[in-house]
Amino acid sequence: MKYSLSAKNLVCRNLEAKASYCAGLLNPDHTREITGVLRTDSGLLSHTFNLVVSNAVMPTRILQRFVVDYFAERHSPFTLWHCANKPLDHAELAELGVVRQDTLVAMAVEVQRLAADEQRPPELELAPAAVEEIADYAELQAEAFKGALEGPQIKKFYRQLQELPEHKRGRLKLFLGKWEGRPVAGGCLFASADALGFYDLITREEYRGRGIGRALFNYLVAQALGSHHKHAVALTPVERQELYLETGFFAVGEVTRYRYEP
Repeated sequence: MKYSLSAKNLVCRNLEAKASYCAGLLNPDHTREITGVLRTDSGLLSHTFNLVVSNAVMPTRILQRFVVDYFAERHSPFTLWHCANKPLDHAELAELGVVRQDTLVAMAVEVQRLAADEQRPPELELAPAAVEEIADYAELQAEAFKGALEGPQIKKFYRQLQELPEHKRGRLKLFLGKWEGRPVAGGCLFASADALGFYDLITREEYRGRGIGRALFNYLVAQALGSHHKHAVALTPVERQELYLETGFFAVGEVTRYRYEP
């Protein structure tokens, strides 16, 4: 596999598929698309699950009509992921309330090239989240938004996810890390048609620095190695890409993130 524009497209297609899939679990009328822009609406007031993915640079007025006006009418936040190499006009978007966040590194790899380190602290147990543990997973994901409206919306998504039969939510695999029986870390794998995506890895703040996040990541790598998928993809902050590089991932580009709060 040549790690070029085609590899970055693999990352962005997985992101699009995950955005549409998660929104569709809650809202049947969830996805609209115009050339270069995918818009998903989960029905929640959530910038985690209302996602827009752009693969082309277009006039800001088009984004305003198709995206900003749509969510503003619903008084709903959203996150815009911009995958094209040419940047959008940050200043014009900021005037619409769409504020640039951090830029993430797009990572990709042929699964057969991955190598997992299976060492972990003896106090740590890693396993797929059972149905009754989805609430524990939700607590971990919501913890990063304490004191904000986003946390309750994240919990609401996972409550509704928990009520669905496994075959309807089976492409989204949730995993938990427990330290002496307490849920302290979580992450998920999302299966699209052409890749397995790594998402939402998080460790409870007071348990960081113990190798838990690294162990969980390597556990997910082992799951990928045991899957039928040919490729794996991820998005990670610049300061965390070293962990991905160690296991065999390649950096294949950047994705800029924007957020809108009504």
